Amino acid sequence: MSDREKKLIILVGILVFVVLNIGAYNVWYAPRKEEAVKQKKDFEGMKGEAMDDLIAQESKRAEIEWLERNEQKQIKSSQKALADLEALANREAKRRGLTVKRVKPMTGIEGGKLEFSRARVEIEVSGREQVLFQWIDRLNSPSDLRTATSLRINPKKDDDTQVDCAVVLEQWFVPEGRDETVNIN
Repeated sequence: MSDREKKLIILVGILVFVVLNIGAYNVWYAPRKEEAVKQKKDFEGMKGEAMDDLIAQESKRAEIEWLERNEQKQIKSSQKALADLEALANREAKRRGLTVKRVKPMTGIEGGKLEFSRARVEIEVSGREQVLFQWIDRLNSPSDLRTATSLRINPKKDDDTQVDCAVVLEQWFVPEGRDETVNIN
């Protein structure tokens, strides 16, 4: 073989090597690189969403811990919760010397998608103002998931030391049939 033929074979070998590398790059490497870049972008998006969720969870951490500490573990029916709420309000009013004028059960708030159900009762009492506020303070109990959501106080016309009060008292409770071990997100 002559010197020119050797150079030509080397040049053809280099050209074949370059063409094979370009073909391999276009057929095998470039699509995989695009897929890897796409996956990286997707994972970065998922990481951003996860970080947002973590920040949202941390911002609600105090509320979650309070609820875990104070959540009622007793499952009740709506009627039992309403009866317990009425009995508590009557008992506390009589204990403090208030006169119970009327107890009116109200429609509670229930639903399949709600975490808690609500029992509601409207109570009208009369008595001294200071005693009335002590009674309301006793009924408002966040740790028992109970609160007075509406309060209407009017002075008695015939006695300046007495007031009439109408209170809507609500009690949140875990409804019957709800499995408390299941966490709904």
